[in-house]
Amino acid sequence: MSDISSHWRPHPLIRTQALALVWREDALLACAIRRDDGTIKGWRPLGGTVEFGERATETVVRELHEEIGATAQITGLRGVLENIYTHHGDTGHEVVFLYDVTLTIPGLAAADDFILTEDDGSRHLAAWVPRDRFTSHGALLLPEGLLALL
Repeated sequence: MSDISSHWRPHPLIRTQALALVWREDALLACAIRRDDGTIKGWRPLGGTVEFGERATETVVRELHEEIGATAQITGLRGVLENIYTHHGDTGHEVVFLYDVTLTIPGLAAADDFILTEDDGSRHLAAWVPRDRFTSHGALLLPEGLLALL
């Protein structure tokens, strides 16, 4: 999978994000976050940046449709996190709305893992990641603090 994107850097502003907590049995739908060498640093639920004039709930529904062709129904707000982090020496700062979501039409998420393509052409691995990979196998779940809310 050499065409998978890994050279990502945080934006130098505070961003508002909305992420979807989608479960299939005991596995969370998440996107791999990669280091520059291509190895997986951690996993992050699908979603994206809230656009001006858009509600965070609308962002989740839009992003899931754009990224994986899914139709989503929000079932509740799980929580809100403020996340200040460092990725390859660059600092990022975001406020993240976390929504419980059900996929009424799964799109690409019908598969166990798949490649999603962003508007900028970057490609990312997404998969159903079993909860125990985060709790007992040491896989990193992003943003920081999310695991405590699950």
